[in-house]
Amino acid sequence: MANELPDMTLKPIGVVRSKIAQPPQPDEGKVISEIVVDSSLTEALDGVEGFSHIVVLYWMHQAPAGKVPTKVHPMGKQEFPLVGLFVTRSPQRPNPIGVSTVRLLQRRGNILVVQGLDAFDGTPVIDIKPYIPEYDSVAEAKVPQWLTKACGISQKLQDIYHRLMDCYGPQHWWPAEEPFEMIVGAILTQSAAWVNVEKAITNLKAAKALSPEALRRLPLPEVAALIHPCGYYNAKALKLKSLAHWLGERYGDNLDKLLANNIDDLRQQLFSIHGIGQETADSIILYGANKPVFVIDAYTRRIIDRIGLAPETNSYTAYQTLFMHGLPTDSELFKEYHALLVCLAKNVCRSRPLCQQCCLNNICPSHR
Repeated sequence: MANELPDMTLKPIGVVRSKIAQPPQPDEGKVISEIVVDSSLTEALDGVEGFSHIVVLYWMHQAPAGKVPTKVHPMGKQEFPLVGLFVTRSPQRPNPIGVSTVRLLQRRGNILVVQGLDAFDGTPVIDIKPYIPEYDSVAEAKVPQWLTKACGISQKLQDIYHRLMDCYGPQHWWPAEEPFEMIVGAILTQSAAWVNVEKAITNLKAAKALSPEALRRLPLPEVAALIHPCGYYNAKALKLKSLAHWLGERYGDNLDKLLANNIDDLRQQLFSIHGIGQETADSIILYGANKPVFVIDAYTRRIIDRIGLAPETNSYTAYQTLFMHGLPTDSELFKEYHALLVCLAKNVCRSRPLCQQCCLNNICPSHR
């Protein structure tokens, strides 16, 4: 038939060598990668050194297999409108071809050293083209309003993250030796300074009471006495006892089995335990189960409000959505970002802020 589409055959011209082995993070644009071109095509690269940037086309070999949807939420974020597949950069496509414009740093024979390539290590490269500003840049290009807004928020959140990281460095949260200690800490830190939580945990360790079995065995008043330093000790003792009993009855104290649940199931199960609300549950999911949810606390709300990014509603979900659809979905990123916000709020962005000492003061409209 005249309208029948021809068969097509693609052959890789090279492969990506990169440290990227998971979804990209905010600083992925700084990553240095190598494109190793097939040695038989080395001469085809002659003259590429004259260009500062190149366009790389590659086959997204790790894209999900199966039936390809015709409509998707951009970046997999439910908060974005449902749009046609071909107006997104979703990797799940009829032909999973990725395109990146990258900076060319160096050529070494058949190897191109580039910056900003968001392809995984081992990704097959199917073509390389020079970036020509007169052809490849469109001055009057426009995008939908939802994308403009989302990109603006995303860029600002990433800018905040980099400023905080440059100022304070990695925080390596959560400060705990094992998952159950982390969960206990998440409960004890409710309305308490961490220094006092540490004292309470030290008491539990000294009494050999930092386990579900030990907490079930101890009378409630004894648990309350051990955690006295963290405040609200009677209420928190009851919460710890409830957790210990629930964990024993439901999972036989097998934390690994509990934490292996998917995010939604795990959250709902944690909500069923006396004293565990949204913030505590999400702390356990992020830091205990290493699953990507962004934890919202009073410190985060304070900073986001002052920086001018407060969502339209004051709900926990609205603040969490701001981060979840403005950042790559990555648990390690979420851990560091949350910990850095806590660090900023405790040291500088206090109830009475020390704006002159803040690394965000030149982008914060509340700067005094």
